[in-house]
Amino acid sequence: MVLGALIGAVEGSESDAARIGLLARIKALAAVAVGFEKAVGRMQVGGLANLFAGRLYKRLGLEGLGLQEAFEKLNNETVFRMDTYTGWGGLVRDEGGEKAFYLIGRECPVRQILYQEELPAGCALCRLMMRFLERVFREKLGGMYRVCLRRYGPNACLLRVGIVRGQEPPASFSLESREPSLDEYIEKLRIMYDEMLHALSDALYMVLGGNAAMSYRMGKAYGAIDGRHILANFGSTMSLEEAISVVNESLRVLVRLVKEDDGLRLERSIFHDIVEGLGIRHPEAVYYAVQGYIAGILSTLTGRNIDLRLVDLASRRYKIYVR
Repeated sequence: MVLGALIGAVEGSESDAARIGLLARIKALAAVAVGFEKAVGRMQVGGLANLFAGRLYKRLGLEGLGLQEAFEKLNNETVFRMDTYTGWGGLVRDEGGEKAFYLIGRECPVRQILYQEELPAGCALCRLMMRFLERVFREKLGGMYRVCLRRYGPNACLLRVGIVRGQEPPASFSLESREPSLDEYIEKLRIMYDEMLHALSDALYMVLGGNAAMSYRMGKAYGAIDGRHILANFGSTMSLEEAISVVNESLRVLVRLVKEDDGLRLERSIFHDIVEGLGIRHPEAVYYAVQGYIAGILSTLTGRNIDLRLVDLASRRYKIYVR
């Protein structure tokens, strides 16, 4: 299922708050995960993904369930929609020395993020989800399994599960998902994104130890990506004041910036509201990522290297440095 462009869809509808919240969660997860990869490199994502997978596994309540029960819970109670593939007459087959089986991923939390943020399949977000699935198989079957994306299409993904070490899933393991209603789908997305924000913020804290500079770099790296998309509509760089106005228009349902002398005040931030409302234990990664994200957009729009330094967290005031 693909939702329409959410900024346009939310305005004037009765479900404004729900869809704005959904869009903010999508943007926050993309900025943190993809920004982490851009800031530290692709090879460093594995450690973060392992920690994330463990946290999400526990948060979704999969402990104590069998393999079939766990995947049925994912299919029925979360946004995941996975079917087993048996097109060659069975589940597991030998592929030149390694046995493997396949899942058809008709839906997962990441697919909607890729669509909304125009991100490529196989990015850091996909690797987070693949590590999560590896964790489920490892816990339920007691071996080592490698999940990789074999095909990505508009309606589904084909996932290969290689059996590196350990037992095969039982022949009775079979999944057939159902498509939810639009309202049910949106609610399941929101719940899953909340769990992912909890899991990802915990994992980042374990990796970075509350390192504000690294969280800021992550956000700024992703802000530069969004900044290039916005700048493409104008064709040339602009003054800082113009850039602030453009940000307020482009991200109007998410943030509002107010220029104050040599500083900037974040008058509205749905990102901060969500993090505070969820009671995330380590919100610093998201706070500093949002700060860097805005600096990254402003830098791209102005063609200057702009940084924001926190002055007061409670009032969300920052000093602007232009180089």
